[in-house]
Amino acid sequence: MSQKDVWKKYITAQSKILEHKSKPIGIDTTTSVKLEGLKLRMSIDQEIFKQVFKKNVEEIFKIKDFDFESGYIKTSIENTSNITTESLVKLKELAEICYIDFNENPVVEGDVLSKDSVAKEELKKIVGNLPTTYEFKNSGLIKLTLDEWKKTKGINGLQFAQKIGAVYPIKPSISFLISSYYGNLEISEERNKLTVKGELHEDIFGIFEKHFGLQKRGKTLEFKFENAEKLKRRIAELEKKGITLPQPKDNSLFINKNHFFESEKSDLNFEVARLKRFFRNYFPDNPCEFSYVTDYSFDLRQLDRGIGELDRNEDVFWNRLFTEIHGNDFQISLAHGTISFDFVTEDELREKLTFIKSFSFFEIYDRGENHRFKFNIRFETGLHKLQSDLKNQFPRLNTKLIANGEKLIFHQFYTTGNKTEILARLQNQLDDCVDSEYFSYTINSTFQEKYLCEENFELKVEQEEDKLSKLLRQDFYFGTPKEKFYLGKLQKVDYPDLHFIIDEDRLQEVVENIREEPIKAIFPDLKGEKDKIKRLEDTVSKLDDEKSKLPNDNAKIFLYDSSKAKSIDNIEYLLNKTSAEWQDFETNLFSKSLNESQRQAIYKSLYAEELALIQGPPGTGKSTAIAEIIWQHIRIAQNEKKKTKILLTSETNLAVDNAIDRLKNTQNNMVKPIRFGNTENLESEGYFYSLEAIKNWEKTDGAQNNTVSHWVNNIENRVKNHEDEEINSALNKWKTHLQNLDSETKKLFADKYLEYVNLIGATGSSIGKLNSENKWTSFFRSYLNVFNKEKYERNDFRDCNSTEIDFDTIIIDEASKATPPELALPVLYGKKSIIVGDHRQLSPMIDGEEIKDLLVSLGEKELAQTLSQKEFETSQFERLFTNIDESIKGTFNEQYRMHPAINDAIAQFYKEDGGLNCGLPLQEVNHSSFDNWDSRYHGLKFKDIIAPDTHTIWVDVSSPEIKEGTSRVNFGEIEAIDNILTALKNSDGKKELDEWLSNQTLEEKQIGLISFYGKQIHSINKMLKEKHEELPIRLSTVDRFQGMERNIMIVSMVRSNKIASFPGQQPDFELHPVLGYPSQESLGFAESPNRLNVALSRARRLLIIVGDSQHFCRKDIYKNVFNTIQQNGKIISAQKLQKAVEQNEQH
Repeated sequence: MSQKDVWKKYITAQSKILEHKSKPIGIDTTTSVKLEGLKLRMSIDQEIFKQVFKKNVEEIFKIKDFDFESGYIKTSIENTSNITTESLVKLKELAEICYIDFNENPVVEGDVLSKDSVAKEELKKIVGNLPTTYEFKNSGLIKLTLDEWKKTKGINGLQFAQKIGAVYPIKPSISFLISSYYGNLEISEERNKLTVKGELHEDIFGIFEKHFGLQKRGKTLEFKFENAEKLKRRIAELEKKGITLPQPKDNSLFINKNHFFESEKSDLNFEVARLKRFFRNYFPDNPCEFSYVTDYSFDLRQLDRGIGELDRNEDVFWNRLFTEIHGNDFQISLAHGTISFDFVTEDELREKLTFIKSFSFFEIYDRGENHRFKFNIRFETGLHKLQSDLKNQFPRLNTKLIANGEKLIFHQFYTTGNKTEILARLQNQLDDCVDSEYFSYTINSTFQEKYLCEENFELKVEQEEDKLSKLLRQDFYFGTPKEKFYLGKLQKVDYPDLHFIIDEDRLQEVVENIREEPIKAIFPDLKGEKDKIKRLEDTVSKLDDEKSKLPNDNAKIFLYDSSKAKSIDNIEYLLNKTSAEWQDFETNLFSKSLNESQRQAIYKSLYAEELALIQGPPGTGKSTAIAEIIWQHIRIAQNEKKKTKILLTSETNLAVDNAIDRLKNTQNNMVKPIRFGNTENLESEGYFYSLEAIKNWEKTDGAQNNTVSHWVNNIENRVKNHEDEEINSALNKWKTHLQNLDSETKKLFADKYLEYVNLIGATGSSIGKLNSENKWTSFFRSYLNVFNKEKYERNDFRDCNSTEIDFDTIIIDEASKATPPELALPVLYGKKSIIVGDHRQLSPMIDGEEIKDLLVSLGEKELAQTLSQKEFETSQFERLFTNIDESIKGTFNEQYRMHPAINDAIAQFYKEDGGLNCGLPLQEVNHSSFDNWDSRYHGLKFKDIIAPDTHTIWVDVSSPEIKEGTSRVNFGEIEAIDNILTALKNSDGKKELDEWLSNQTLEEKQIGLISFYGKQIHSINKMLKEKHEELPIRLSTVDRFQGMERNIMIVSMVRSNKIASFPGQQPDFELHPVLGYPSQESLGFAESPNRLNVALSRARRLLIIVGDSQHFCRKDIYKNVFNTIQQNGKIISAQKLQKAVEQNEQH
């Protein structure tokens, strides 16, 4: 397959996935659409999956009106014999998509009931007598008020779990929303009153007046004097003369002037000037400073509606919650908009509520005595022990406890023709095991064949919620793509309910739209993704078009064959450290801490004419190096009296922001960046450099932080530090003016800054001139606003339209993650491109497990198989790096992320590239202070499992894997992970580590937990919710975790040399003499060295691998990892770990 064909297949795959995401979502027409203010709510039709499955069952089994709710497909033996195995396998694949548990083998089933259900009846009596209702679920969860709980605690045979769950809806406070418009604003809030230092800008006051009924109540003026004693004495003297002043508080006088809220600001200024003159006259030897606060009130009745209408800086709000509160004691749910925690006593509840309510930036909805809490209950019926006995004695029998422990259901699969034998054996087994005095059992026997099919509702909710959450903040419509009607922006998913927020200007339009007819289906707009695919298609077209002109036409050649890129002829001379060029480079480094490999790679990039490539393994300081590359290019251009334009791009906002932010300093503003992109998606670091931040600063009186105000501050600092007697008076005036800029001077600075902008930051997919509707993109509008401002502001469409995007230098970060057309897109706009990546990590996400599974489910098996071919295993970055001339490529070989022991486990992946070393000082790396930047000490000690000097652990698990669709699960590994987390929680040194982490970011606090398989992640997540909900954990597939890092990482390998059919299946050595299960040899997704490299290179302080060493060590790369851990770390069996945890619990 040619390179061009490969590129086109990538775009085809992305188009198919987008087509799937754009598909209509069925809406439940039996429930009404609810509109409250600007909030819209509707429910998804949950029956769609069942209906699709039902239709296929009726076709395959030749039955009419199949009753799905019965839980079984019933058919005659004669009919079964006519159904092909292939049909049943296809039905099972469909069932998985529809969240239905279906087995292609028939089943005999039944149940065991306890004869004693007094506890439940007593519970019903008590709760039934109360005026409130309660929620009762099969999961063992009951929701009660504290009063109801006290009344049910004494019931015999009813057990409550020790921990009680509290959940409270959460929302931003008004003071937080107002603060989001300002950089630094002193504001306090109490009930419906606000006090602001200074006053709100009239535009912002107008917004809050409209949404929250905000009103000005008055102003308080403060005159703060230098000497408190002098102030008191002088006031006493003036009182004797008949001049009455307010009594001072400390060294301040406060004057209430409530009539000012009706007056113009000029009146306030007049009054303040009059008072200042008065104080200068009567207090000549006691100077004072003036400030004032403004009091406001708002309408509590408009609070909920107003917050829903004004979701500004929603990401900042949730990030702050996660950083400041989320952790061991409190959990934040973005999807549900709640804060939750566990408590044991009412005193603990009150203590935690007091803590939560002490924060001023959010509010909770507390129903007081009527608030309901989560209680996990269990009826002690003896069925739990019976289930355990049955599992041990009859491994092929599937059992499940339901109805809070009151009912045990069982089933056993068989092949057609064996039913009579299976029934007889099953009856004998149950007669031997079930005590008829306490239990009764029933085997549901019938002449027909029965196939199990039950909806996995829990899985449906989890996965549908996850899928729909990826559409948050997207505009939704109903109707058809050609004639669509606006609904709003998806704000929250609480399956099956969808919550939308409506653009205020379009409220009437929505009211009219939903009034006319019931909404049967809705669909997302996804314009941004459509625009991206159009830009990728345009990229391939430009490269194919001989007539199209690019800033560097040779890109059409070297993007396919990098050996055709111009090399540096005199590279040996330039790299000589005695050369004038090298000396100049070393003298003018922005960062003096760069290592030798970084310096050489950066230096080569300066002299490359059209293309340079840099390989940066994990933790090797790519952001620092990129910042240096930018600095050096701009420095050289300024030395040559030239203007230069640089574009820094990556697929993630974070990578762009990290590099730009490293250039911020207090010495100069030689680098003048601007950040392009939707400000709603920018973190605070990116927003700092945005055009919107600059414009807001120009308009407001406050000292909002942005890149232009930072430039002004730098000038002010230089003025302060400049001493020259001849011009001191002028300098002081200039300094005073800089400290109190008026709007005219702010505009002057902003215009001058934009005139000299030399660095643009943007995500790669946003670059381009036209979108999918052939209109200007936001990138192009921003480009015109910066580089063609005059024509843009006077709406000179013709001149603007003839403008082409071009840059002197393009810098692309995280390039190995990009598909070929994604990598090529920014290159088309530059005279020279510098591309940074790591081909030893994962190639583009398009070939990941989830994407291929999705394509197969969409009927695109051929396309999924194409993406599995060898051409797609190699990233475009690797192709370019492998073929490019040595003079224009470099490799970083020192990493600063991992402890040396972890580095040793991944060093093998970089042997061909000159190796990978730990750049952290060996004398510091084990330092016991967490605040030491170079230390990778974790300080944890648990039995003989974890020790402070152990940084790599392999927990050896020999349990079988289970195939679920195209994915895999290993429950033995999940049990081991449960034990690892328990060990970590109970380790000596955990308290000290937690104390340090309490002041760190959420990323620092989280334990990373990754696996190669999505189904394993789902099952781990279930275990975490049940047992470790209080732990901050980032759970993800390996593919999605690329680019991230955590202090502690746990890697679940999943694959085994044996495969079971269902959870809990015991080994059968009669049938499988060697392993007790069918054997298998594949490593699956773990086969890829790149995927393993990503998995192992995420940890900073402690790496724990959970997997079957016997199975994996058949492959050399795993054997090397295992041997390295054996030498430098620790190998522990899952059984030894289990025993250590059990012993700890007994003590």
